[in-house]
Amino acid sequence: MWLDAALDVGMDAIVAAYPYLGLHTAGLANSSASESTAARVAASWTSALGDASVTSKNFTGGASNGPCIRVGYWSLASAGTFGGGSLLTGDQTFNAAGEYTITSIAENTSSS
Repeated sequence: MWLDAALDVGMDAIVAAYPYLGLHTAGLANSSASESTAARVAASWTSALGDASVTSKNFTGGASNGPCIRVGYWSLASAGTFGGGSLLTGDQTFNAAGEYTITSIAENTSSS
């Protein structure tokens, strides 16, 4: 089993490599093909003890009332490398103005 210190190193490297969030219109797509028209935003990850989190991120430029199924983790503000993501829960639709707010994201490197 990895020690917490080692998990911290790993998570710190991951969040440094993928500092941008993008919204996707398809559930399991792993590329820019499913990315919405909303601009990516800086993630501003907080990491500790092998966990990373993001709170309250606002996106604009999505399709009015269009689907918003997943948040993706990206290496650059445009183009770049896709590093994974999470399916969204709750409301999965941009509002009429093409806006969407993520209230929180939590990722961890724990083992069991």
